[in-house]
Amino acid sequence: MRVSSRTGVHAASRLALAIHLGAAGLLLDAGLAHAAPSAAVAGAEQPSRLMFDIPAQALDSAVLAFAEQAGLQVLFDSQRLKGLHSSPLKGSYSVQEGLARLLGNAPVEYRFTGDSQVTLNRVAAEHQGALALATTTVSGNLEGRKSDWVYSTPRSVSVVSREQIDRNPPRHAADMLEETSGVYSAVSQQDPGLSVNIRGIQDYGRVNMSVDGMRQNYQQSGHQQRNGTLYVDPELLSEVVIEKGATSSMGGAGVIGGIANFRTLEARDLIKPGEEMGGRIRLTSGLGGRSNGTHFIGSSAFAIGTEVWDMLVAASERHLGDYDPGTRGSIGELRTGGWRDPSINDRVKNSPVAYSGSVMRSRLAKLGLNLPQDQRLQFSYLTTQVSYDDANMLNTEKDQLWEKLGSSDVRSQNFALDYSYTPDNPLVDFKAKLYYVDNRNDQSTLRRGITPGYSITYQTDTYGAQAQNTSTFALGELSTLKVNYGLEFFYDKVRPDSSQPLASGSAVNAPASEGMTPKGDRALGSLFARLDYDYDGWLNLNAGLRYDRYRLRGDTGINTRTFILGTTRQTTVPVDYDVDTEEGRFSPTFGLSIKPGVEWLQLFTSYGKGWRPPAITETLITGRPHGGGAESMYPNPFLRPERSTTWEAGVNVFKENLWFDDDRLGIKVAYFDTRVEDFIFMNMGMQPPGYGMAGIGNSAYVNNLQDTRFKGVEYQLDYDAGRAYGQLAYTHMIGSNDFCSKTAWLGGVTQTVKNSTAGRAPVVGMRPDEQANSASHCSAILGSAEHMPMDRGTLTLGARFFERKLDIGARARYSAGYSEGGSNTRTTTSVYPADWKSYTVYDLYGSYRATEELTLRLAMENVTDRAYLVPMGDVLAFTLGRGRTLQGTLEYQF
Repeated sequence: MRVSSRTGVHAASRLALAIHLGAAGLLLDAGLAHAAPSAAVAGAEQPSRLMFDIPAQALDSAVLAFAEQAGLQVLFDSQRLKGLHSSPLKGSYSVQEGLARLLGNAPVEYRFTGDSQVTLNRVAAEHQGALALATTTVSGNLEGRKSDWVYSTPRSVSVVSREQIDRNPPRHAADMLEETSGVYSAVSQQDPGLSVNIRGIQDYGRVNMSVDGMRQNYQQSGHQQRNGTLYVDPELLSEVVIEKGATSSMGGAGVIGGIANFRTLEARDLIKPGEEMGGRIRLTSGLGGRSNGTHFIGSSAFAIGTEVWDMLVAASERHLGDYDPGTRGSIGELRTGGWRDPSINDRVKNSPVAYSGSVMRSRLAKLGLNLPQDQRLQFSYLTTQVSYDDANMLNTEKDQLWEKLGSSDVRSQNFALDYSYTPDNPLVDFKAKLYYVDNRNDQSTLRRGITPGYSITYQTDTYGAQAQNTSTFALGELSTLKVNYGLEFFYDKVRPDSSQPLASGSAVNAPASEGMTPKGDRALGSLFARLDYDYDGWLNLNAGLRYDRYRLRGDTGINTRTFILGTTRQTTVPVDYDVDTEEGRFSPTFGLSIKPGVEWLQLFTSYGKGWRPPAITETLITGRPHGGGAESMYPNPFLRPERSTTWEAGVNVFKENLWFDDDRLGIKVAYFDTRVEDFIFMNMGMQPPGYGMAGIGNSAYVNNLQDTRFKGVEYQLDYDAGRAYGQLAYTHMIGSNDFCSKTAWLGGVTQTVKNSTAGRAPVVGMRPDEQANSASHCSAILGSAEHMPMDRGTLTLGARFFERKLDIGARARYSAGYSEGGSNTRTTTSVYPADWKSYTVYDLYGSYRATEELTLRLAMENVTDRAYLVPMGDVLAFTLGRGRTLQGTLEYQF
């Protein structure tokens, strides 16, 4: 049987991955442990050295990965390999050396039974005589197999594969995540930055957004819709891995929402088995009158690899212009004022979305060295530059719907040094990383009215270090214990720099624009350990413990008002805060999974604690957000860290040969419930210390007096029968939240003492205002948590023809929508009322592999030209989704 590779361009003669179900019995000699390969090896024609990267895992899945990377057929009995675990395999080896290292001390022998075929037999070590085994075959296409691990992992994880990204080329990075359950993005189509929301949780590091494990902690204050932004080009990605909830593993420090790791290309993604060089060129453009602002998206990547070293270089560019939104169907009325005048909505739908164009350029380089004694060293560099215009919120009362505020020139640079040591020892699988991330936005702001224009640089530097090891212990023939332990550390250094003049009477020595994203330093270190016990493949118990500790430093302050005693005159008194906060906490996790009598069904549950300390901006923000006016932002040096408790219960289904030979079905359903104590949010109507400073325009970050809940149900389904396939993802969120805080969050509110009741009597003293200091209020908030995410789902159906050379399909994207307000006056208590109408958008796609090297793709987005707003989108930007758009792609691999 011949099966194409995951890219669909490898020659079948080079990669014939098929794990066959046979009826033949194989006789094993008693007492054998790991046998050397038979003499048949001498006749097998295999490439001399191949690159492998297979972490320690269950032996049957490790063998599948080995077969894919080696381009072999492997025959084995999957039932008899249950309970066995592989040793890690990473580096350049011959097929025989690699397989021997992968098997390690497992009681398995192997022999080559053909030029590209290997048979594995488990040895019966405790019995004299022969044991007959049936040979089990597991087969299927490689695109599906690469993410099959999701449906055997007893926790909530998702993968966005390269295949999914290629079907409908994303214009905005957030487009990649629409087919992932439990994942949203507060996206503005006029800002290329990506902000990941997992199960309703986002901002300020609650979700670890990382590129190849490097944290992207850049944050720039706006209108509280996105407080944490990632700039990444989908062209240079191999996949996106999403882990949901708190974890006791790498990347979970200071996280309560989950981890979104965007993995870039590796040399092995481009080099075919048996080759030393490989590459790819991809060109995408809008077609005809339906290009809709897609001018050019292109990338090229080249890799070379030997048994000693490998190198990858890649570059990409995307040039996008303003686009037209969909014109059919209803959109929200609250933000447009369409409830007053229905013609306004027609105007919005039939107007181009101004300032939605951008230019992005990315460069990627990786150099890997395979050192002696199973060591590997890799240096990587990734830079992304984005230029775009900053737009003001939609204003339907003006001739031009959007107003240009200025422009941004973003540069994100990532440097990393990775080291791994994976000897033929189940106790050692060591990985370490040092990295530096430099995110910088050189922004210019235009003059508005009497407020002069100015320039400002927002810069966040992140320094990180990681180290972890995995040890696997064989406790018996059927039970194993895996221990993963390590540490991670990162340090954020925020340094804004503005040409804006310092406002008179400012409480801090910084312009207002710098005070909104203030200067400061925060370091967070974490030690973690996780134990996984597996018995015979049907029972898994795990427990983990993490200790996080942070330190935050910076200066901030506020101006308070009081009276000059003996007079009726008020004066301003600055109050400075020299913040130096340090705290730590332990966070445990537990998990249990069982297979109740059938191999294809797994039940799992987990419970975990999380902890997120306050961010720099949340603690130190101060000043006036627009450089003047009545609004004021105040700091909170006494913020308490957030503490989360998450539990989930779910089911995994993974069944092969269900209805047809070689078909496969994967299902993951999970109910989750996250409770956050002391959730940090920005509240309005606050009263700072001093006299008479109450006002709706006063805002500060505070801890919620109520528990904040994020709960719901996620559904994932993946079915592939070769000629036809389908994928489903759906998220149902449950409940809503109240946000309450002390009005005088810092206390210190005062009232006057007079010797007379006369209105102009002199003030002889000040005393605490007990009523004001003890008051609390629950009101609308500023931030993404103001609204729970809407229900959302996607359904993809496709078919393959002509030996899978032609792949065509359709995708439906659905949102339940949500809208606030009354019938006529549209009364609402929200600062930014939710206004998302329900919609279903249909997309078509197709690809044809003309030759082994050349693939042509065609994709039409929003076939019915539906007008819609992406749920959890930026309510201020109110930018409609793209209308009907046709894109063509040419991809050449060599």
